[in-house]
Formats: sequence, structure tokens, C-alpha cells
Amino acid sequence: MDIDKTIHILIAEDDTPNRQLLLNILTTTGFSNVVEAENGKIAWDLLNSKKFDLLLTDWMMPEMDGLDLLKKIRKSSGELKHLPVMMITALGKSDDILKAAQWDINGYIVKPYSVNTILAKIANVLK
Repeated sequence: MDIDKTIHILIAEDDTPNRQLLLNILTTTGFSNVVEAENGKIAWDLLNSKKFDLLLTDWMMPEMDGLDLLKKIRKSSGELKHLPVMMITALGKSDDILKAAQWDINGYIVKPYSVNTILAKIANVLK
């Protein structure tokens, strides 16, 4: 699995331990450009101020949840509209997966996840 480790990744996750776990997975496996956001609103502001190559977002967050963030991205203009987005969530119900699929989600990971799962999903989304 050959992934460009210099890509710019944004993590949107309100739970600090989960956000830190994901950050640690990415940085210890060689990703060097990872930015964190505590919720969808902060992530939205960051997405509009800097170019990212991938968004990893939690579904359930205060201020703006992951699905609303995905909707705003897909309704936006320019490059942002086509940003690869992966939803990382404890929700694994088919209805939720269908909701995200309607908004062109690129990947979906159900918690708990492994390092190998994260890396495989990122490689799949970016190929």
C-alpha cells in the first residue's frame, strides 16, 4: 500500500482521546501534514482557509456534525466540492451509511478501527 505521506489531512473529531488516537496513528505511520479540528464548524473554517487532500470526520459532533459538514462541502464550489471525505463513526446502521452515500461520501469506517483499516481505507480513497 503506497500512500503519499505528504498529503494534507484534516481530522474533525470532537472527542479528544479519539482525535489524539487518530493523529497518533497517522503521524507514527509517517503522515507529516495533519491538522485537527474539534468540531465540524472549526473544520469548515479550516477547509475554507487552507487546501486539504483528505478529510477524516466523525459523524456525531457539536456545532456541526459530520454529515452536515459533508453536505456543505458537496454544495460548495471549486476544488473543495471534490475533497475526498471519510466518515469515522460508531454508527454502523445501514440507514446512516445510505445518508452519507447520498452526499457522495468516499469512505466509511466504523469505530473501533485498527491502524491497518485506517491505512487501507486512505489508500483506497486516494487511488
